[in-house]
Amino acid sequence: MHAKSIGGLLLLLCLWFVTVARADELVPFPAQRADIPYPTERWTELDQADPLRARLNSILDRAFTGVRPDSLARTKAIVVVSGGQLVAERYADGITRDTRLQSWSMAKSLLHAALGAAIAEGKIDPHATAAVPEWQATSDPRSAITLLQLAQMTSGLAFTENYGDPHGEIMQMLFGAGRGDVGHAAASLPLVHAPGIHWFYASGSANILSRVLRDKLGGRDAYRSFLQTRLFDPIGMKSAVPEFDASGTWIGSSYIHATARDFARFGLLYLRGGMWDGKQIVPREWIDTGRTPTLASKGEYGALFWLNAPNPDTGAPATSAALPTDTFCARGFGGKLIAIVPSRDVVVVMLNADYSDDVSPIIALLADVFAALPQPHGA
Repeated sequence: MHAKSIGGLLLLLCLWFVTVARADELVPFPAQRADIPYPTERWTELDQADPLRARLNSILDRAFTGVRPDSLARTKAIVVVSGGQLVAERYADGITRDTRLQSWSMAKSLLHAALGAAIAEGKIDPHATAAVPEWQATSDPRSAITLLQLAQMTSGLAFTENYGDPHGEIMQMLFGAGRGDVGHAAASLPLVHAPGIHWFYASGSANILSRVLRDKLGGRDAYRSFLQTRLFDPIGMKSAVPEFDASGTWIGSSYIHATARDFARFGLLYLRGGMWDGKQIVPREWIDTGRTPTLASKGEYGALFWLNAPNPDTGAPATSAALPTDTFCARGFGGKLIAIVPSRDVVVVMLNADYSDDVSPIIALLADVFAALPQPHGA
């Protein structure tokens, strides 16, 4: 074997061993309290007279009233769930708890759940190479890319996440020539790195995964039904509307519409390790894969989830020292997020329409919310 090939194999083995080791160090998922039912039909809400309500409302006010930094000025909705119950929520004028709001890239984390449900049914193997028609020639180096590498954003494909370039891969895939078959548009790109070694965030990877899942499930109608019956219905996400392209692929990189409360239901599902009212909806091992750092990301990314894990080079949290290091997030363009924190038994949904570069006010608001909440029950 060529020395370069041996070196690449050794690096991949090191990455695998580090991933396994870190999975063993993850913060355990807290259980749902026996006195608080799962919100399949309705949320258990903190009493309006509870002093915690006033403390939280004063924090959330910073996103909805008065002179605000750009990153908070267009906040549409915030929902806070602590200990499995809804303890605070706020909405901008014209928006209510029943208003569907767009996910943007938060959809990738819901795609993670759909993939997990398919894994549980034996329909896909995340460690298998991706069954992508464009890559099937044995001489094609892309044929070595696995589903897990796509989820971890280490495929090595030449994808640029630049929304300012109308001719770039992301804009052409979503709004240009590739919009009718987003999976094909992404899968047609060449390799620029060996699979599994270099990390870079690429929405195209999510759409390739979604197209693979479409094909494994049997097409658009089967895919839509699978999302509804295996994910949305069991947890009461009645408002969820995924968008499909002309080829029948859910545009899992970017498009699902739901209420803030329903996005919070999804967050609670992951806070409970994929368990919902006694039923395992998403395999716990797959959720752990989502929140386990991909080494090449320096603590920033797992598999279709953003992390705040320590950077192995510096020891500093990847996002902010103000947030718990076990925080893992579904994140979307414009300051949208579902923050899930097992150590605090909390989920925060924040749906913004902000396009500034300064996210520090969002981080500061989240940190103050966490500080105001009580420690987890039994901690």
